Amino acid sequence: MLEPAGLTTAEESAYLGLLRQGSATVDQLARRTGRPTTQINRAVAGLHRKGMVHRTPPPHGLVVPVPPDEAIEQLIQRQHAELDRVREAAHALAAQTRDRTAGRRTGELIEIVQGQASVQRAFDRVQRVAKATMRMLVAPPYAAAEQVNRVQMERGREITYRVVYTIDALADPAALAAAGEHVRNGEIARLAPSVPTKLAVADRTLALLPLVLTDAAQDAAVLVHPCALLDALVALFEGVWSTASPLGLSGAGEVTARGEISDEDRKLLSLLVAGMTDETAGARLGMSRRTVVRRVQHLMETAGAQSRLQLGWRARERGWLPEA
Repeated sequence: MLEPAGLTTAEESAYLGLLRQGSATVDQLARRTGRPTTQINRAVAGLHRKGMVHRTPPPHGLVVPVPPDEAIEQLIQRQHAELDRVREAAHALAAQTRDRTAGRRTGELIEIVQGQASVQRAFDRVQRVAKATMRMLVAPPYAAAEQVNRVQMERGREITYRVVYTIDALADPAALAAAGEHVRNGEIARLAPSVPTKLAVADRTLALLPLVLTDAAQDAAVLVHPCALLDALVALFEGVWSTASPLGLSGAGEVTARGEISDEDRKLLSLLVAGMTDETAGARLGMSRRTVVRRVQHLMETAGAQSRLQLGWRARERGWLPEA
């Protein structure tokens, strides 16, 4: 009952015995609890240090319990103070570690992970390390037997998961259903035709990627600690993310792409990319110039493009335009 507050089993037994039957000598308390006198002596000394009992002077030498609402509250406050000191020490150590990163050897910046079980544990470790954001590029094959990411389901409301799936990753019905569970749990998902590598990055602290993107990816991977390579992996993710199509949930609760466009918009894009003006393209499709401008603006927002030139590039990447 009181072990989470820092009491040993003997201390808890002694304290509860005092609360239930009143003050007692050490010998009396030993008889009440059925424990050796030497053990109760140690327990009483520990309770005294923690402010949970006090002793009366001889000749009686009674052990008197401090009321639990006062004693436990003080104990918890002391533990909080100690944890705050540990937290401050951890921050100081982290700062020292970051300062020394530039001088660290390669072996300290990159860990080789071998074996399917070890790769899965490393993936869980990366997710546990994250404080704000997990970035992930997802593609088959998978090291985990289960498609649903249990650590993500636990942490998805604490941190932000930004995930890019490949089309192949969602081809399997079980994987598609798992992605739906993740999105319902708060994941921000996007879809890309392919990704350069599978990847998981916790903030800018730790990354995991396979050594090869084949079935052997389940058996060997690398953990990357803060260094220029980790910065490059974050930049790689952001580049893939910027060109991927947003995913969401349909009315039926299934994952679906939000970035799909209509056939009419595809025709409009083809005419504009071919060099037609807004007026000419609109006349060809029976639209006013104002409608063309509005549609183009919508397409730019859908593609995440800042200019018409970038829209043409993104449209080609997403397969919105016919192959030349």
